[in-house]
Amino acid sequence: MDLELNQKTCRLLSKARNYSAIEYEIDGKNVAVLDLGVETVIGKETAQELGILAAEASTGTLGKVKMEKDTLTVEIPNHPAVAALSCQLAGWAIEIQGKKKLGSGPARILARKPGKIIDAVGYAESSPDAALVLETDILPEREACRQILESTQASNLVIAAFRDGTMVGLINVLARIVEVGIYRLHNIGYDVKNISSATGSVPMIAQSPEAMYEANDAIIYRGKVALEAKSWHAQLAKKAVSESSPSYGKPFKEIYREAGGDFYKIDPAIFAPAELEVTDLEAGLRYRAGRIRK
Repeated sequence: MDLELNQKTCRLLSKARNYSAIEYEIDGKNVAVLDLGVETVIGKETAQELGILAAEASTGTLGKVKMEKDTLTVEIPNHPAVAALSCQLAGWAIEIQGKKKLGSGPARILARKPGKIIDAVGYAESSPDAALVLETDILPEREACRQILESTQASNLVIAAFRDGTMVGLINVLARIVEVGIYRLHNIGYDVKNISSATGSVPMIAQSPEAMYEANDAIIYRGKVALEAKSWHAQLAKKAVSESSPSYGKPFKEIYREAGGDFYKIDPAIFAPAELEVTDLEAGLRYRAGRIRK
């Protein structure tokens, strides 16, 4: 199976190529760095469009992101484990000017970052094109791009870069609602390759200095994920929602401060949707766990 995710994502990102791009030629290979708000100031309407574009690119084009009224929705009708874990998960730490920045998108498949996740999902592809979505406050320079080219073995690299705290960044955090749910299931031992489709929704929040905390609160306390799957176990649902965490009930800002500002010291069970609904395609049963807090 070759889904051609890198080629498709490069084509998707070409829609933003004329907006603000820095281009390099490195050892005969081409690189385009798309500045989606790192150094460029972007108006609100354009930022929403670019935020959705970057979020869909991070899923390797397998996900469809929509903003309707005050809700952001994500639909992944096929290959949700590939979309969420092999692509959208921010699993590649890339060094830019001595600082580590997190990358997502289908370029991770080519570079096998991280290898354990890529192996667990079991999807691989080779491609002359590589597409990376990068959360950063520094645009990748020539040396960082050279390292990405070497890791992916691509001859054409497109990088969509955005800052956290911007509208583009905010949309991309909230658009991880399905990824959060699938990653939690992976972490508690469920074979996520058994998930055939996934949808998620989360309230859209206003851009503000507190947006990072509020976005996590939106996912943890008001985010919904619905899956269609097989080989489901009834007891899994209760373990896969944020309510299973001892930290549940606290504002994420408090949880973050208690961990000393270190995400890796936060109880991983809190990184889960508020509500999970699973339709077992084999048994014809539906399971629901968790609750939405107003």
